[in-house]
Amino acid sequence: MISVMKMASMITLVLMSVAHYNCAKTMEALTTQKFDDQTLQTKSASIALGNGNLRDTNIKYFGRWDFSNSTQYISKWGGAYIRVRFTGTTVKVKLGNTSNFYAKIDNGPWVRYIGVTGTVNLTPSALANGNHTVSVAQGKDYDYVFNFQGLVLDAGATTLATPVNTDLVEWIGDSITAGYTDSLANVSGYAWVCSEAMGTEHTQIAYPGITLTNGFGTYPGMEVSYFNLQSPNNLSSPAWDFTRYTPKLVVINLGTNDNGKQVPDATFQTAMTSFLANVRTRFPNAQIFVMQCLLNGIKSVPTKAAVNARQNAGDGRLIYIETTNWVTTADYTDGLHPSDAGNRKIANLLNPILTPYLSSATPLYLDRCDATTGWTSGNTLSLNTTDKKEGTGALQAVGSGTEEFRKVFTTSINTGASPATGSIQFWYYVSDVSKLSASNQIEIGSGGTNDVSEYNWNIGPLVNGWNLITKPISAAGTTNGTPDLNAINFIRIYHAKTGSVTTKVDGFRIIP
Repeated sequence: MISVMKMASMITLVLMSVAHYNCAKTMEALTTQKFDDQTLQTKSASIALGNGNLRDTNIKYFGRWDFSNSTQYISKWGGAYIRVRFTGTTVKVKLGNTSNFYAKIDNGPWVRYIGVTGTVNLTPSALANGNHTVSVAQGKDYDYVFNFQGLVLDAGATTLATPVNTDLVEWIGDSITAGYTDSLANVSGYAWVCSEAMGTEHTQIAYPGITLTNGFGTYPGMEVSYFNLQSPNNLSSPAWDFTRYTPKLVVINLGTNDNGKQVPDATFQTAMTSFLANVRTRFPNAQIFVMQCLLNGIKSVPTKAAVNARQNAGDGRLIYIETTNWVTTADYTDGLHPSDAGNRKIANLLNPILTPYLSSATPLYLDRCDATTGWTSGNTLSLNTTDKKEGTGALQAVGSGTEEFRKVFTTSINTGASPATGSIQFWYYVSDVSKLSASNQIEIGSGGTNDVSEYNWNIGPLVNGWNLITKPISAAGTTNGTPDLNAINFIRIYHAKTGSVTTKVDGFRIIP
C-alpha cells in the first residue's frame, strides 16, 4: 500500500511534468523552423524535459536549416545559429563535419572553434551549477556547412524552454553582410550586431563575392541563390521553403560585386527591380529596406531607380537607405570590407532607422481615429466602435462623395520623422473596391489645407475589407512646398467613386 507521503510526492511530480509540458508547448509556438518530418515533430513536441538531442524542441534554430536528415540538421548559409537553455555545469556540441563555429555561454564572450569535428567541449572550465544559455553560430569559410548532431549535457541535466524574440530580421548581401574579414565573421558583422542591439532574431543570407545579377560570377547571382535552401556554391540546391519563418524586416545590401564584375547599370536595375518584386511575393507584409552600397555609393543610381519603380508599382513597404559618408577609409580592413569597429559604426547608424518598424516600437499617432472631433467628410461621417483595428473606434464614411476624411489640427504635431526613411501608416477599409476610381490620394501637410506644403500618395492597391497602408515619405509627391515634418497639421483622404461605398480609417501613425 502506497503511503500518503509517497502518493503526495507522485502527484507533485505529475503536476510538475504537466506544467513543464505546457510551458514547452507555449514556446513551441514561437519556434522559428518547422521539421520536414512531421512524425518527428509530433514526437519531439511530446518531450517535456529535453536532453539536447535532435528531437529536443527546446533547441531553437535560426537561419536556413535542413531537417530532412534524422541524424544531423544541416545549414549551408553563414550566420545560422541555435540557442537553448540548459541545466548543469557543462555542455558539448556534436558535429558531423569539420567546421568553424562560434559559441557563447550566458553573457560571456563569443569563443572561436576553428577546424574542429566530433564532440566539442564548450565548457573546459565547468560552469556554476544552475540554469545557463548556450548559443552556437556557424563560422567563416566558403563552404558554410554546419552539421549539427545535438548537445551533450551532464548526467541528469536537461534543456529548458528557450525564449524567442518577437521579430526576426533577414539580411541579404555579400561578403560585407557576411562579415567576411571580421574577427568573428558573421557574428562581428553589422547585420548581427545591429539585430542583437535591437533585440531581434536574425538571418544572414549572404555569400562572399556574390553578385545580385545572375551570370556574372563564379556562382549564381543572388537573384537566383536567395531562393535556395543552400548557399550558391551548392549548384544543385533545392528551393527554400519560405513558409518556415517570416521576417518582420528585410534589409538588402547588394551591388558591390556587380560593380566589380562590370554589370551594366541597366541590367543591374532590371535585376534589382525583379528581385524586389520576388522578395515581396514571399513576404507580403515585411518592411523591406534597400541599402545604398557602402563603398562610394556604387550602383546607387540603378538601385534607387529600382526602388522607385517598385514604389510606383504600389509597394508601400519599401525604403531606400542612403549611406553616403557612413564610413571612411579608416573603417575598412582592406578598402572594401568594414572592420569590426566599422561594422559597429554601420550597425549604430542602421539601428534608429530600423527600430521604429519593429513590433516593440511605440507608435506616434497623428490621430487614433477614436472620435469624430475635428473631422469632416463629404459623406455621412460616424464613429464605428465595433469594426476597428486599434483603440476604441474607427472613423466611418458612407456615400459616393469624393472627399472621405479631412482634419485640420488646432495644434501642429512634431513627428520627428526623417524624410529619407520615415513613413506614414494607417488602416483603411473599403466595402467595394470595384466602385472606386483611379483618382485617389492620402495627403498630410503643414499648410493647414490641401495643396499647400503637402505630401501626397496614391492609396492603392486595395482589397475589399481592411488594408494596412504604409507609405514612405521618400516616395511622396509634394505640392506647393515641402511640408515641415515637425509641424504637421493637416490630413485628407479622397477617392472618386461610381456609387455609394463604406470606407473606414483607423490609427494614423508616423514611423520616424
